[in-house]
Parts: sequence; C-alpha cells; structure tokens
Amino acid sequence: MIPDHIEKYSAEEWGHLRKRFFNSILTEIELSKLGQNVGIAWPFRGSDETPTKYIEYDFEALHSVPGLVGKKRRVQLLMDILRETLAFDDPFADMVETVESDSKVDDVFERILAKHEIPMDYPAELIHLSADTRALLKNEGVETLIQTIHFAQNLARNVVIGGDLKSFLNGLAQQDSGGIIKHLPYRRSGRGLHLPEAVGLIVRELEESVRIELLHRSGVSLSDAQQAVRERATKSDVVAGIEAAMDHLDAVCRWFAEEAADLQQTCSTGGSVERYFIPIDEPLHERVAAALARAKFGMPQPERRGLLGQLSGLLGR
Repeated sequence: MIPDHIEKYSAEEWGHLRKRFFNSILTEIELSKLGQNVGIAWPFRGSDETPTKYIEYDFEALHSVPGLVGKKRRVQLLMDILRETLAFDDPFADMVETVESDSKVDDVFERILAKHEIPMDYPAELIHLSADTRALLKNEGVETLIQTIHFAQNLARNVVIGGDLKSFLNGLAQQDSGGIIKHLPYRRSGRGLHLPEAVGLIVRELEESVRIELLHRSGVSLSDAQQAVRERATKSDVVAGIEAAMDHLDAVCRWFAEEAADLQQTCSTGGSVERYFIPIDEPLHERVAAALARAKFGMPQPERRGLLGQLSGLLGR
C-alpha cells in the first residue's frame, strides 16, 4: 500500500513505486497487459513498454522520456497502473522491502488458488518445474503447492528469482491460464486440476525420443524426421524415460484417485482412451498419454513390468 501521507502523483510517490518495482517479477511484463488487469489502458504497445523502461528515471527525468514529454496525463496513467498492480495483482509487493510486522499475513496466493479451485495441498513434486527446481524444493523440505509459493516468496526477499519458478509464480499472480497450465494441470475451460492435463504435463516433459517410441508402439506412422530420431535413440535412455514416466503416472493417479478410477474403467472396457485425453488439446500428446494409460491400466502390473523389460529387446535394430 502507498503510505497515506504521500500525494497521489508526487515525486515521493514515484520514488515509492520505483522502489517497489525494482526487484518485482512484474518489471518485464508489458504495461498494456498490466493495465488490462487493473482496468487502465496504456497508450503504447511493444515488448519494451514495461515498467523497466521507466523506473530507471527519477520523477523529474520521467517527464523527459519520449512519449511522456508534455503529457502529464500519461505520467499519471503510468503511476496508476503501477500503483493498482501493487495493490491488486502483485503478491510480491511487500517482498522488496523489509516487512515491518512478522505477524502480517499475505494471503494473496491463497485467494487466487481458492478462486480457481486449485488445491493448496497439491504435491510440489507434481508441479511441472525443471529438475533443478524440483531438487531445490525437495532439499528444502517443500511438499505442497502453497509451501512452494511461500518458499518462493521468502526467496524473493533476498534474491531476484528467475527461470521456471518465476514463470510459475508470475502466471499465478497474473491469473493467466496460459501461464498456469505450463506448470499445473489446470483446465482452461473450467476450474480446478484434472488427471488428463496432469498426464499431459508428463508427456510434455518426456524426451522427444521417448514420445516418438510410444507413438510408434501405438501404431502411429512416423515421419522421416521422427524415424531418424527414433533410430538415433539409445535403448537404455528410452526405457529409463518410459519407466520414469510410469512412476510419475502412478503418483498423479494416486492424487487424482477418482479420475484414475474412471480412466481405468475406460481402459478395461475398451473405451476410447484417446478421447479421455482430449483436454490435452494436442493430438500427438493425446496419443502418447493414451499409450501410458494403457500400459498402466490395460494389463496386470506384472505384465506391465515385463513390457518395460521387453522394450529393451524390441528396440534393437
């Protein structure tokens, strides 16, 4: 919050806004997008039209920036966008300065998750993040989604966070479904997290050679380029990739137990498994997801293990 004693469009307020934004994860987001989120139209568009472009200037120099010269109203619009973003859309607004009260509770993310019906206790290990980030979370004892968020909040107090963790938190902060689905099995057309999208994230994480091998085993005709990738792949890497995917599938099915029961019934009754995965919205990935599902549910556990063992031999050319 901007302190009450600061005038709305003063040099003091601009200094306060600059300080808040210097280490914010939102500095590289286009002002037009930030403005959209708070109901304020910014007159310029472009990848360089971000808070970073303007916060390097003090209040006096700001009025000399091209596009703002003689345009007091534009300066006010800029300040309004930054102010409202801090107030409503930037859950990291209080991270770039010392928190005055340890008892202060920042529940912005909790409210965002509740709004989109995303469970706070969703396992951290199932969030689609890089191996390095997952290892960091595991080493820090982070087990759930909300713990992941709180860990990142604490981290942001001391360092400028980047990479996929920044992307993940930024997507949530902006309530951008396109950003959220890169990391969580969120359903764009509805709310909440779902098994088909969770399996879709597993498929997206697979090495290309593993996806291609599963497509081939599903009866999909490969292109020359795909066949070349398949022929270059090592047997051990492909088998290891499939085993890791199956372990990951076991984990998401334990979490989405009710949906997993529906998927199992679809597999065991000869239903259209590919149709079940339509929410993934990428046909080839849907086929790969169906192949993984059939490997899990379409045969007894001992046979599934046997299949993985046989695959090494099947890959010999």
